[in-house]
Amino acid sequence: MAIYTAEHKQLMQMFHPTKHQEYSEVLSSLGSFMEKEILPLSPKLDAGEASLAGPRSALFGQGMSLIPFPTKYGGLGLPFSVYATAVELLGTADASMALSVEIHNAVAEGLLKFGTEAQRERHLAPIISGRKLASFALTEPASGSDAGTMATSAEKRAGEYSINGSKMFITNAGEADIYLVFAKTSKGPSCFLLESSSPGLKFGAELKKLGMRGSKTREVIFSDCRVPEGNLVGEEGRGADYAKEILHGARIVVAALNVGISQLAYGKALAYARQRRAFGRPIADFQLVREKLADTKIGINAGRLLYLYASRIKEMGGDYASEASQAKVYATEMSLKACDDAIQIHGGYGYTTDDLHRHWRDARLLTIGEGTSEVLRMLISRRELARSQ
Repeated sequence: MAIYTAEHKQLMQMFHPTKHQEYSEVLSSLGSFMEKEILPLSPKLDAGEASLAGPRSALFGQGMSLIPFPTKYGGLGLPFSVYATAVELLGTADASMALSVEIHNAVAEGLLKFGTEAQRERHLAPIISGRKLASFALTEPASGSDAGTMATSAEKRAGEYSINGSKMFITNAGEADIYLVFAKTSKGPSCFLLESSSPGLKFGAELKKLGMRGSKTREVIFSDCRVPEGNLVGEEGRGADYAKEILHGARIVVAALNVGISQLAYGKALAYARQRRAFGRPIADFQLVREKLADTKIGINAGRLLYLYASRIKEMGGDYASEASQAKVYATEMSLKACDDAIQIHGGYGYTTDDLHRHWRDARLLTIGEGTSEVLRMLISRRELARSQ
């Protein structure tokens, strides 16, 4: 199947009328690579029969993570909406790969926004080029959405910080070279850059998961983990603000990822509905099957427009927190229904064939990760109530 489609090209023309050909060339090239190198590998990644590491490095070599970052640091300097679209394409090729890359780039964006120039010069180019893999460590065993209750602490002494505690459900943990870690200091939650060689940095066993099985997820453990004072990102006590800002952008990308998952499930349902016959005719002729296909197509287009709209507000420097959350809530919940309807259309084969139900399993995580739907609905209502005053 073609991952980069005429619909994507039309949207690039709508959102970027003077640059759409340039952006389409970048996306078309990435889409072709994903079709050939990642999409066929996806079932093996889910089954644990292949590793994400090699194809992810090859994807970085294609410039995937360079897209939204300034040319000063070796990036392509393209709009965030182009990057979000690229993640949608990757979500169609393989969701676990898209999640790994999304987390990796979220760290890079945090470093770009809040790091010192020295930190950016040392770490940003290796991260966005893919020479070093990054991981975002915020969630803890007893605190997820309520990050203000984090227990991991950082004590400053003799020109360095000593970090103690643990983080849970951390994507890319154990294989990443760079970790963006949040820990409370005497001034409040703060943000630190850690390298994998940091003394006292350890990892738990790889977690077994319902979906996203191609990506590595582990507990990260800090036992008197020593970090140079210069690895503090931004100001001490501002870590919660930094995490929120990073997550606003990440939610747009997660929305795009879910549109990609939905697109693949929809394509399989559409093909099966044409081919499968019941009562002497294709099941695509039955009204209730057509209704499911129509609803999924509406959902995909709506989710795509929501994440592109939020991306454009971000690009223009506006307050996009509510729009990013709207895109994530809608796209993640829509994706679950799209995958569920694809299973229903396939009947027993949908329930018994890994190649279909893995899409539902992948989508299921993302109403939880990067902000639960419940918490994001609170954020949206709070922002909208404030805007209406």
